[in-house]
Amino acid sequence: MKIPLVLAAFGTVSDEAAATYDMIDREIRHRLADTPIFWAYTSRVIRNKVADASGRIRHSPLELLTELAGHGYGKAVVQPLHLLPGHEYHQLRQQCRQSPIPCHVAFPLLTAPQDYHDLADNLAPLIDEHTGQAILLIGHGTNHPIWVAYHAIEKIFRQRFGPRIFVGVIDKHPDSTAIPDEIIAAGWNRVCLIPLLLVAGMHFERDVNGRGQHAWRTRLEQAGLEVTCVARGLGRHPGMIAAIGARIGETMSRVRGDDASGCQAG
Repeated sequence: MKIPLVLAAFGTVSDEAAATYDMIDREIRHRLADTPIFWAYTSRVIRNKVADASGRIRHSPLELLTELAGHGYGKAVVQPLHLLPGHEYHQLRQQCRQSPIPCHVAFPLLTAPQDYHDLADNLAPLIDEHTGQAILLIGHGTNHPIWVAYHAIEKIFRQRFGPRIFVGVIDKHPDSTAIPDEIIAAGWNRVCLIPLLLVAGMHFERDVNGRGQHAWRTRLEQAGLEVTCVARGLGRHPGMIAAIGARIGETMSRVRGDDASGCQAG
């Protein structure tokens, strides 16, 4: 039997985010037409909501791997659709160690230094559209040691696009409270928000572009900045979709040629 591919996403109940997953799915199926492809949701809360709302059952990665074993598959590749190797990635690896079949767990989308430079390349057309504005990339944030990746993104993007780039987060680290003042102090009165999120789901709607007191749009406007917002996640940008598809295609080719067994990462 062919080696199946499991795409492990956080999950969503948002129509916009679901459309993003659909675009990624089409790209990967186009590149890997002979590969059995399955989706798993890592968020238990989202899995329950999806089942309640539509009647469809979304499996956790371990549930899906167990089901694949029951169907006779002897090995699987698991590709996380998380951006960074933080808490969720390590939880996913722990689940995969319990898999009844050996599985190769690939790295998240932003792992190697070149991944960060490729992200800048893929977002260049979008950033270049918004001349005369500061650019504020908003990620999720984390208390995992990978929080320093946001500083790396800011440095690499500033090397590419200049000092008008700022990077903030929704929650936890790095501390982003001073960013509105930093944008103003740098001489900008207009800022474009770009979600540094694979999908523009609940966090985008509530915490980035929302009208609540703590939403980024509200905070920036209260500081006196004119705000525009790109209302789509990274997974809706053609360059990113192609990069995700190419990355997964390379992983599948490598695993097919690898006779090693056991749950691996890489």
